[in-house]
Amino acid sequence: MTRPVLLAALGVLTVALDTAVNIALPAISAAFEVPVASIQGIVLTYVVTFAVALVPAGRLADRAGHARVFRAGLVLTGAAHLLCGLAPAWSWLLGARVVQGLGAALVMASAPALVTLATEPGRRGRALGHLGLAASLGAVIGPLGGGALVGALGWRIAYLGRLPLVLLSLGLARGLSASSRSGDGGTSRGPDKASVQSSGTLSGLADLRGFVIANTAHLLANAALFAIWLLVPYYLIDRRGFPVGMSGLLFATGPLAQACATPLGGRLADRGLGRWLAPLALALEGAGLWLTGRLTDAATPAQIVLALGLAGFGSGLFIVANMHYVMGAVGAGHQGAAGSLVSLMRTGGIVVGASLTTAVYSAGLSTHAHLGKGGADSSAFAGAFNVAAAIAGVAALLSLVPPRAPVAVSISAP
Repeated sequence: MTRPVLLAALGVLTVALDTAVNIALPAISAAFEVPVASIQGIVLTYVVTFAVALVPAGRLADRAGHARVFRAGLVLTGAAHLLCGLAPAWSWLLGARVVQGLGAALVMASAPALVTLATEPGRRGRALGHLGLAASLGAVIGPLGGGALVGALGWRIAYLGRLPLVLLSLGLARGLSASSRSGDGGTSRGPDKASVQSSGTLSGLADLRGFVIANTAHLLANAALFAIWLLVPYYLIDRRGFPVGMSGLLFATGPLAQACATPLGGRLADRGLGRWLAPLALALEGAGLWLTGRLTDAATPAQIVLALGLAGFGSGLFIVANMHYVMGAVGAGHQGAAGSLVSLMRTGGIVVGASLTTAVYSAGLSTHAHLGKGGADSSAFAGAFNVAAAIAGVAALLSLVPPRAPVAVSISAP
């Protein structure tokens, strides 16, 4: 692994480790006396900032240099982690999350370009795979490490604990060329930037309907899955009373199953099975979400693992099949734009999922208030996951819509 590839992977890992914050949400709620209905603010400030800044960050990296923008993203990320970890008030924490979103956008917009420009075409797919592995590791390590550390040291460690990784990345980035951008003669092996900008992101699509459907399904799948990230930590820690470390271990089941499903999904998509894999995978995700909503105060750890694992496994299968189609559906020279669109759909799904899950859960608490706190929590939890499962079902139905015309990839539109 070359230094640019290692550096890009470390940057992606730093961003992906924000999953540790999810397992710390109950502790943050208690520390600042913020109710569950308002805790979505800590998610939305970060995610919305990231989504808005992502495309401008990519354009800035193309003009100013990917290495320079990547380093700036690391500096902002490190500063944000310090500000979050030292936050004396809720408003301070939300402001620091905005800074963190900006830093993450700079890192994520420039990391794929660093890998692409530093790797020969014949090894580029394998090198880009390291970024996917880093993201998966972050989704697994975040809840596990976060659960153990938050239980021992408090919620602030979810931010401060990532500072050493940021400093390591900045150290590796010191000697990296600041001129790595697609317009620097000979540095880029990709298509001419001017031709890409003039032709438009969606030019050359053989099946515009299938492309739109695939991206819509991706948004819905992520919106549905976010119910787990927002509500399950409260179920494990507040309702069930599991220690934070044990809660992190159980919570990591979903991301771990997702990471295990990704290679399988890739192999099946390469064999031309993506057309049927996408709806099947979404059905599995929906089943896992429905089972999660059925978890009671007497549910065993094995039942929790089954529900979260099934949802994560289905999500992992779908992500690969869907991305395989989206990346192959666009014309030559537009894969970067397609990849940005996939990232935006994921981020949009998180925003929609956070807002919708919070609204449904809050409405459930109000509707079932006569059952007492425990009964209202249980009913609202089940209702939120019923809606999440229904959203996954809608995405599965969309994925069954046949393509209008063959596309230049090995699979049809999911």
